[in-house]
Amino acid sequence: MPARVERERYFRELTYLELSLLHAGPVKPGVIAKWAEVAPPGSLGLVAPFSLTHRKAPAGTKLWPHDASTGDFRISDISRAALTPFREAVDQVSARYAVFRSAESFSPSAGNRDQLRRFFAEVASAEAIGAQRVWVPGGLWEPRAAVTFANELGVIAALDPLVRAPGETIDPYEGLEADSLYFRIEGAGRSGTIRNERLDDLAALIVVFASPERWQDARNFRKLLAGEGE
Repeated sequence: MPARVERERYFRELTYLELSLLHAGPVKPGVIAKWAEVAPPGSLGLVAPFSLTHRKAPAGTKLWPHDASTGDFRISDISRAALTPFREAVDQVSARYAVFRSAESFSPSAGNRDQLRRFFAEVASAEAIGAQRVWVPGGLWEPRAAVTFANELGVIAALDPLVRAPGETIDPYEGLEADSLYFRIEGAGRSGTIRNERLDDLAALIVVFASPERWQDARNFRKLLAGEGE
């Protein structure tokens, strides 16, 4: 959530929020209940606990149980402890998506691919999660390869549509075969708001802004779609 913006105002102006509420650790039931009260059904994507996806713990005082066996989509009794409260929160807030972020260092190796296959089949299956599952690949994954592999896993791949390889002139997403994609704009290497001409490139897409000025970028994008301009 952007600083100094009330939740009620957020959902009056925008229709979707990727929420990291449970990424670092458990929260009090009242916190989840407040989000369920304020956020319309289907307007939230909940980011999965780090103990499922990351070996390195984030900053925080109350973290999910973790040790050398957790993270990187490995199957661990300790990391599984976070799955039940995560599913309960997904149900309580009527989340549209469950978002599984990879660490930037999570490579497309054969071993990691096998871990992802087992994880989404045995731990984070569609039935176990109760929402559409989104996988955010690490920075070492090539977009087309990530989408192809996500199709195999039965999950939605998250991509940044504004990222292009140096010198690339062909649209890297043209002709991609997928039922759906989750466009997530990170804003790496950029500062300030995104220019209108770049926002115009996104007009046919449904996107999540994780850019430095995400609140203003998202509002500018919505105004652009409504024909209001700045």
